[in-house]
Amino acid sequence: MRRPCCSLCTTCYDEDEHAPLLLHCGHGFCRVCLARVLATSPGAAAIACPRCRHHTAVGNSVSALRKNYPILSLLSDSPSSPSFRHSDSASSSSSEDDDDFFARPKRRPTPTAPPTCTSVDLASHPDLKLARRIGSGPPGPAGQEVFAATLSRGGAKRCKHQVAVKRVPLSAADDLEGVKEDVERLRRASTWCRNVCTFHGAMRVGAHLCFVMDRYPGSVQEEMRQNGGRLTLEQILRYGADIARGVAELHAAGIVCMSIKPSNILLDANGQAVVSDFGLSAILKNLTSRKVPDDSNMAGMDGTVLSPNYTAPEAWGTLKKSLISFGDSADDIYKSDAWSFGCALVEMCTGAVPWAGLSAEDVYKSVVKEKKPPPQYSRVVGVGLPGELWKMIGDCFQSRPSKRPSFQDMLKTFLRHLLDIPRSPPASPENDVRLPNGVEPPHTSILDLAHDNPNALHHLVCEGDAAGVRDLLAEAASKGNASLIRSLLETQNTDGHTALHLACRRGSAELVEAIVAYQENVDILDKDEGPPIVFALAAGSPQCVRALIRRSSNVNSTLREGLGPSLAHICAHHGQPECMEELLMAGADPNAVDGDNESILHIAVAKRYTDCAIVILENGGCSSMSIPNSQNKT
Repeated sequence: MRRPCCSLCTTCYDEDEHAPLLLHCGHGFCRVCLARVLATSPGAAAIACPRCRHHTAVGNSVSALRKNYPILSLLSDSPSSPSFRHSDSASSSSSEDDDDFFARPKRRPTPTAPPTCTSVDLASHPDLKLARRIGSGPPGPAGQEVFAATLSRGGAKRCKHQVAVKRVPLSAADDLEGVKEDVERLRRASTWCRNVCTFHGAMRVGAHLCFVMDRYPGSVQEEMRQNGGRLTLEQILRYGADIARGVAELHAAGIVCMSIKPSNILLDANGQAVVSDFGLSAILKNLTSRKVPDDSNMAGMDGTVLSPNYTAPEAWGTLKKSLISFGDSADDIYKSDAWSFGCALVEMCTGAVPWAGLSAEDVYKSVVKEKKPPPQYSRVVGVGLPGELWKMIGDCFQSRPSKRPSFQDMLKTFLRHLLDIPRSPPASPENDVRLPNGVEPPHTSILDLAHDNPNALHHLVCEGDAAGVRDLLAEAASKGNASLIRSLLETQNTDGHTALHLACRRGSAELVEAIVAYQENVDILDKDEGPPIVFALAAGSPQCVRALIRRSSNVNSTLREGLGPSLAHICAHHGQPECMEELLMAGADPNAVDGDNESILHIAVAKRYTDCAIVILENGGCSSMSIPNSQNKT
């Protein structure tokens, strides 16, 4: 079969640079061609279709466009393709049992007879057969394991349903009667909730308790792996809205999830996110074998059934109330999910697991005792996240649950930012289509694309296209067009940021070096009077800081015309020891004080950033030990 290709550049589609994207009119082209068209569009907010000239609103990046999933399904076995369907074939029990949780999509599914029943009732479907364990790592908390399985009625009217099973070991002292009541209550409460995994109940199989739920073709975690570790802005907004909607309905039904993380956010056949593993922590905590030893620093935590990297501060202590609570006046119990959701969003944006590399006790110390957000939060900048979304994620990490946002409010935020992203049905491409006059579109240079669009450099930076940034600036310089270069470098986007600010916020030294090679003033201010180096410090990128310093960035500058904190104070606030060393080695004052008479050492010590404090002391900050702050404390 002929491999599908873009009708503009005739390059074969792939899942990366030349991924097939859909415009609102239904016509599709590759990512590269649409990025070039966007760069030439006046206003930089819409694309005119090369075929029908219909305008499609896309914001500031073609990443907002929907992928052409039917074409992607012809290229690979991506589980994110909406054309995926589970196979219920009963032709061979062995092949069916070998199915994985993320089953392979079938290009032409074999027609099968429908099952003899349309609903799954564990009482009438007692035959549970585990096929294969999902995941190759060690068992999860409390010995939990997840399996792909089949559930059947048995007898003459045999039917088979593809399900997923969470299996938990039991002990002789476990109270199964209480668990049975909780399971039935959870099943009934979640029945009418949208964007949640269908939960069928639990059954005992040998020495294990098996929780049975629907199987789905993919997960957000699997999608992240295919995207190189993290998600696009459009995916974050779509999945975020689905998750917020699902959790909001679970909360309305009296259910607290307590386990929101990318591996528990599944994707259905239409590419929509569904929340799984909800409410099970409340059930498992009633099993005596789930408790933490009394001699542990985390005694009393229902922690062996939770993932420490996604657990809210209040959830580390003894949970005195059931996590399925109808009519509870203390709404704070539901705000634990906001913390978990914030951690999941950080991972979706950065590709890094929150608190990665720390033991459970280290996470406990940081979250409960020091009240810190995940260190990866400062790097939530990889997909050009809107400022409102950045703040919303930060609010999820408030130490007081009552100050965290509700899921209804978070759903409004996601939907508000989805307004400008088109939602159109997939369409098959016409690879041999010519333009109406029969003439192929002329080749345009990257410089031609920038003449009418001063935001062209912003688009390239947002997409992480360092080669495109270098080519654009080099071609403008070769033409001796100083005004165009100045326009590209100094133009601010709607958030008031220049291209250099965005490059520093991404923490990309390659992008920063490509820009500062042509930018004389690397201390250019944004609308909030912040220089680019502030963003590099927040991103924790010593390479970006070094590149800016080499271009004469003023390391002793202070914000707000001398009335605000110094760069070293900002670095101490974020706790970045490598960036602090770059500043001090370049001549920043290690004993500088701000308007409250706080030295940078005061800030590092107060926030318990030990490594940062050591760097300050090793680079001339010893004198700060005798400086009293506004509270007369050294």
